[in-house]
Amino acid sequence: MPVTTFVTMLFAVLAAAGLTVWAFVSWGAGTVIPLLLALVLLARWGLAPVAPDDGHA
Repeated sequence: MPVTTFVTMLFAVLAAAGLTVWAFVSWGAGTVIPLLLALVLLARWGLAPVAPDDGHA
């Protein structure tokens, strides 16, 4: 993994953690936890494997 990719990924993780902490402080857990769950489910759906389509068009 190139160093720039690693640094960018590290920066993104730290920024997301900081944003999450800020959201918890500002809006409270009752609002942030459902939003985080929705984001996790969206990411899970987006990264799910897709079955190959071997049929003819």
